[in-house]
Amino acid sequence: MRVEDTTIGPTIGYVVKMYPRFSETFIVREIAAREAQGERIAVASLRAPTDPRFHALLAGVNAPVTWITENGGRSSATLWAALGKVSGFPGFQRTLGELLTVEVPVAAQAVAVAIWAQENGIGHLHAHFASLPGRTTRLAAGLLGIPYTVTAHAKDIYVQGPDSVARDAVLRDARTVVTVSDYNLRHLAAHHPDATVALVHNGLDLEDLQFRAPIGRERMVAAVGRFVEKKGFDDLVEAVRILRSTGDPVRLVLAGTGRDEEDLRSRAVDLGAAVEFTGPLPQHDVIALLQRAAVFAAPCVVAADGDRDGLPTVLLEAMALGTPVVSTPVTGIPEAVLDRITGTLVPQRDPVALAQALRRVLDDPELGRAHARAARTRVEQFFDVRRQAASLRTITWSELVGVN
Repeated sequence: MRVEDTTIGPTIGYVVKMYPRFSETFIVREIAAREAQGERIAVASLRAPTDPRFHALLAGVNAPVTWITENGGRSSATLWAALGKVSGFPGFQRTLGELLTVEVPVAAQAVAVAIWAQENGIGHLHAHFASLPGRTTRLAAGLLGIPYTVTAHAKDIYVQGPDSVARDAVLRDARTVVTVSDYNLRHLAAHHPDATVALVHNGLDLEDLQFRAPIGRERMVAAVGRFVEKKGFDDLVEAVRILRSTGDPVRLVLAGTGRDEEDLRSRAVDLGAAVEFTGPLPQHDVIALLQRAAVFAAPCVVAADGDRDGLPTVLLEAMALGTPVVSTPVTGIPEAVLDRITGTLVPQRDPVALAQALRRVLDDPELGRAHARAARTRVEQFFDVRRQAASLRTITWSELVGVN
């Protein structure tokens, strides 16, 4: 990605739960794209990374990273000293009362983020997820007297829990709530009418995702993601079982890990070598897997607790690379997968319909190629990371000059 010659404006402070995080390549791409368009970014991570694996994408990011947990401290002496530092901040008196009512870890990190931002000349804070990062950012921005924005994804707006009241305050007080699908936009407008919301799709660096028409690929279905209920991988294993029971030699490759892995392996045990579990893969291996597959499946569902995917990045990657996709009409997916045009949609939690859709694409290579070509065009039109970065820059600059 070509980097512009000059930087613009004050430093933008990104506040995230954990950075880098193996499953959140969309944040890395977003930061790299904003830097390429001339913005200065710094990252505050509320937790240190625990996974030793990193994507090569990180090499394209210049933003310095501060791990707030390691540098903030929670001893009474440290907290007292930190409060002394922020006592002169513009919003201290206004924010102190609320700061003293929240959980100590949240208050400590909010104070630490505020100090980090002040020491690094940060003029605007942006959180990814309206949950813990959003709560921390709201308090830190209040102490500093500066605006903040937040990107709301899926779980952080659909799942109700003990932090819902705090989450609602994050959405209400943000200058702009950015969200990644029109489905989310409608939900936020209906349930959080006091929030100012803007649609900015997650983007891909299409220079790194070269289109290859799906010609001569092995009869293999690929799926990538965390092994959790909302991914619907149990339905996918059952769909492959249905296909295999009719003599179809189709194989399934599942890339990822998660709390449901043992259950998935148990479901697939009688399928033997027909199902391969690769474990989590770095980005270059994900791309290689997608380029081998005849079909990419994303059988997403709404989980029992309301959790759901916003719009899986790997689904967009498959579309960009030329792999035909089969998915479900959950949240923002139909905004990318136009049924029978850029891919195939089937009802969620319907393994029979899923098996039929997979077979249709596997048995009709020309259909797959037509879907793949249309999918690439769709991604280029709506999911280019450069478009995303430009939109975020416009939103940020309008906030910094006080334009709503």
